[in-house]
Amino acid sequence: MALPFPSRRSLILLLSPPLVAALISLLWQTDFARELENVTIDRRFIARSERDPAPHPEIALVGIGEQSLEKVGRWQDWTRDIHAQFLTALTYRPPKIIAFDLFFPEASKNESQDLAFADALASMHGSMTGMYVQPEEAGTERSIPTDPDLLATLSALPNFEGDINAVLGGSSADLPIPVIAESSYTGSVNFPPSEIDGLRREIPLIVRLNDQIYPSLVLQMLMQKADAKPEDVHIYLGREIRVPKAGGGSWSIPIDQRGLHYLNYRSTARFLITDYIALFLQINKTASGAPWPDELPPIEDQIVIVGQSAQGLSDFGPTPYRALDPLFVVQATALDSILREDFITRTSPGLTLGAWLILAWGTMFLLQRAPTLLAILIPAVIVVSFVGIAFAVFTSHSILFPMVLPIAGFVAVHSIMIGDRLAVESKEKKYIRGVFGSYVAPDIVNQIISSGKTPELGGEKVNITVLFSDIQGFSTFSEQLTPEALVELMVEYLSALTDIVTDSGGTLDKYIGDAIDAMFGAPLPLEGHAYKGVMAAIKMQRKQIELDEFWQEENRPEIIQQMRTRIGLNTGAAVVGNMGSKRRFNYTMMGDNVNLGARCESAAKTYGVYTMITEDTYRAAREVKDDIVYRYLDQIIVQGRTLPVKIYEVFEQANRVSEDSIRCIEIYEEAYRAYLACEWDKAISLFEQSSALEFYQPGRDHGIKTNPSLVMIARCEVMKGTPPEENWDGVYRMTTK
Repeated sequence: MALPFPSRRSLILLLSPPLVAALISLLWQTDFARELENVTIDRRFIARSERDPAPHPEIALVGIGEQSLEKVGRWQDWTRDIHAQFLTALTYRPPKIIAFDLFFPEASKNESQDLAFADALASMHGSMTGMYVQPEEAGTERSIPTDPDLLATLSALPNFEGDINAVLGGSSADLPIPVIAESSYTGSVNFPPSEIDGLRREIPLIVRLNDQIYPSLVLQMLMQKADAKPEDVHIYLGREIRVPKAGGGSWSIPIDQRGLHYLNYRSTARFLITDYIALFLQINKTASGAPWPDELPPIEDQIVIVGQSAQGLSDFGPTPYRALDPLFVVQATALDSILREDFITRTSPGLTLGAWLILAWGTMFLLQRAPTLLAILIPAVIVVSFVGIAFAVFTSHSILFPMVLPIAGFVAVHSIMIGDRLAVESKEKKYIRGVFGSYVAPDIVNQIISSGKTPELGGEKVNITVLFSDIQGFSTFSEQLTPEALVELMVEYLSALTDIVTDSGGTLDKYIGDAIDAMFGAPLPLEGHAYKGVMAAIKMQRKQIELDEFWQEENRPEIIQQMRTRIGLNTGAAVVGNMGSKRRFNYTMMGDNVNLGARCESAAKTYGVYTMITEDTYRAAREVKDDIVYRYLDQIIVQGRTLPVKIYEVFEQANRVSEDSIRCIEIYEEAYRAYLACEWDKAISLFEQSSALEFYQPGRDHGIKTNPSLVMIARCEVMKGTPPEENWDGVYRMTTK
């Protein structure tokens, strides 16, 4: 007897769950699915944060914060003898471990400062600094291997099982200078953000340098706490790192095949960050007999981690709790989790899919003949209950269930079943499918449509002129104006200046707050783009004056009436095209010449000018038309580059420049020649003459703190006291961006 052919409803009941399960397994590791899942994980971190336990009592964080920068100065000006003094003060309350979440790969100009820091490190038990291994990715050129002699100060971890090539690493590293490496332990500070959402979700507890395994800063702290030697540590890639405890037993830290440990975030607000200089001053007071404040951590016998905590410094990143958190707090989070053995347990994909299949088949079977309302309501209740359970077990036991794909798949199979039922009961029912498309910047929509091409990721190398503008002292505007007034001002300002850019043939790249980023020569070729870019900058400065006068007539706040705009331009090859993620991208520009244009805008502040261009823009613009007055300012090396670049100030069109300004330029150029010849007194005398003719004068003009002549006078005074080396080429290295 032949078996009856199964009905369509039976086929849906039998086949839709495994088919959806197969789809889930395919999507499991896609960026899109991981990004959505990460959102739910972050919500779980946040939901339990009020119940998070206090950090491990042995951990103390010391941050180089605003108070420290106010006392000592800009971070760039900090010298290593400051750290030496800090460590010397700590001898009055010696910590168990002192770890600098910083690395010191270059020698100081003053060797004695390095020696002082090294001696102080050597005097502290468990002192350590960071190193950074340069990762090598597949398909990239191998970097120059680190000198083996430099590795002699590091202690590799010899006991490991698994594929060493899977571990984050490479053949070169930024190591502490030898005198520092010899005086302290070293741990890697490699901590790459997730490529999906930029959060640090996994911390490398080990790194590979050539064919050796080395500990991270966190693992190094743990080893020193336990007095564990490298040979005492056992690494099982894909399973755990085992570190013996001083009193017996061991820590078993879960890691994946790459040596990454998944962070069990607890609220970063739990950590008290003590200011670096404030702690230094308090220790000195206590050494003189003052009592130790209750509100400060004891420091003595603690694990002290030093890092950057001042907003604006580089070592910040997003966490589930804040858009920007000091990253040494995240390092402390990892150490705290290990010390309290508070790890996340992640359910395996196979177990999850098996349980999902049983649930999907069971509910579909039970609800196949249920009323439509119940067939909708019961799966909804199950989904809500699952979400509640997932949050509850995560809060109580740090067990992490995947949510997005299982829920989406569960909804999908029940939607299929209900959809089939509705199709059978009412053939008139129509299903609407959504259309998903790519979104591009509004200012290039017409060009994309005209080309008939679908927006795709990628770009091409073209010669363009880039323009970057920024409002002087914009943070003050944000402080003094209401949000509504600030938005109104920005709309007015950006509209006026952007119109000039587009009317001049430029393309708006993007706005970054008050800043305008634009390009001339893309997406369509633009003849004479350098000259048009310079003229656009001149017109923007004219418009700024008109706006100031208009705001004065309207009796706007004084800060608005005296607004000034700085502009930087550079000309050269750049990559332009659709950049971004696979799901969302924009037409933009990137490359070294783009960065140099941005540096020109920021460097203009140093010289006290308002439109600065590079030599490439200067030459290209003059080839088109020579009706603009420029001033050669200097030859500099901007941060992030090694090659010098000549820079010029843009004044105005020749028929708008005063005789005093022309005379100022002539004297400045003569003074600059004396400066290059190391004739300091002559240069200072001439720069003083040009200073009197400068268009902008400190003390007379609002917001003016210096001008090029005053800058060069100050530099000559320094050079006079500390002459440059022989064969000096006159290049000045910028120390700020």
